[in-house]
Amino acid sequence: MASTAPVHGSDDPDLAALCSQLAALSRAVHGTPLAAELADGLAAVRNGDPAAPLLARLGIAPSGQGRDAWGGAATVAGLGSGHSHGERYGCPAGRCGRAVTREPGGQRPRCAVLGTAMQLLAD
Repeated sequence: MASTAPVHGSDDPDLAALCSQLAALSRAVHGTPLAAELADGLAAVRNGDPAAPLLARLGIAPSGQGRDAWGGAATVAGLGSGHSHGERYGCPAGRCGRAVTREPGGQRPRCAVLGTAMQLLAD
């Protein structure tokens, strides 16, 4: 299983949160009027717009306003913030701080928002 962690110095924490939670968000809005809003907003984000306006239209507070950039995910107490020995991959466009650690032998991670393979990060 891949793990996610922020990469310091990247620009859009809202895009990172959207990317990491897109599958769950898509399931949540499926069959509702928000599904069209999500589809339209994703097209705008894929064309370079920031993710915060899309999140606001979906009723999700932007980063720093009542939620953290990772959708509420927290480190399990006692496990620290390290990562496995797998390769780390980041946003293919360099627009957000999301990073995924690929377990040895696992599939190369893909950006859920941009729909492309994530890029290998230097350690």
